[in-house]
Amino acid sequence: MSSIEVVCVGVITIDTVALVDSYPGEDERVIAKEIARAGGGPAAVAAVTLARLGVKTAIVGTIGDDADGTEVLRIFKHEGIDTSGVSIGTTATAGSVIVAAHEHSTRAISTRQPMVQAEVNDAAKNLVAQAQWIHVDHVGITRLSALGISRSNGVKISFDAGYGVESFDAAAVDLFVPTDRQMALRYPGMDLASALEKDSTKAANIVVATQGSAGSTGFSAATGLVTAAGFSVEVTSTLGAGDVFHGALVAHLIQGHSLQEAMRRSNAVAALSCRGLDAQSMIPNTVELNAYLEAQS
Repeated sequence: MSSIEVVCVGVITIDTVALVDSYPGEDERVIAKEIARAGGGPAAVAAVTLARLGVKTAIVGTIGDDADGTEVLRIFKHEGIDTSGVSIGTTATAGSVIVAAHEHSTRAISTRQPMVQAEVNDAAKNLVAQAQWIHVDHVGITRLSALGISRSNGVKISFDAGYGVESFDAAAVDLFVPTDRQMALRYPGMDLASALEKDSTKAANIVVATQGSAGSTGFSAATGLVTAAGFSVEVTSTLGAGDVFHGALVAHLIQGHSLQEAMRRSNAVAALSCRGLDAQSMIPNTVELNAYLEAQS
């Protein structure tokens, strides 16, 4: 049996991120305090998070036959992530140019994704067929049928509900993780707790809403409604924090933590990642996470 525990499926990018005090006005030039070039993409960031937390992880997605694609593979190799399911496409590796502003702790993103997704290879199909969990982003969710995967196959599916999920059928996945704002769009006028319970009960799954610095709230039949407060750190950029939370949540559930504890730990991982300008550089490993949590108690 494959030693891979989680396969992340979806977007892989190389991003250029600039940190400024405030956004430039029209025709204005500002000096960046810091510029970073690093890996990104919801599935890719989740994969790095899982790997740093000690979960054996693989990535499935498309990169280009270019320098950015080579850099992607180098990053994943350094993190110990299986890349045999990565396909080489006919277009350039996806990427974004991102400006993060200290003034309002916000960011502006110009992106060249999504790239044309290449056909999934045999290695990818073999990986997902044997994994415990499949974690997908907004692109990965569209690739499940090509991979021969559905919830009925026995593998557990986690969905990073990042975009346009107002009418998504949550019953298609075992772990549905939208933002609180998305839950408000799914159920206008309904409070968050009731909306989570409605989705979870109907789909017989776990539903967790991220709430930024306020933490997260979740519901499952086994636990009922649970909440976990956020953590305060010195923020450089919030880029990728949600993607980090998703990977951490799957990792902690695999490791046997209760839903509430998994959420608490994942809130901390996401917060700590915000110390870095890019999405990946400051994601903690388990030793660093435990030391941080001990210091908070």
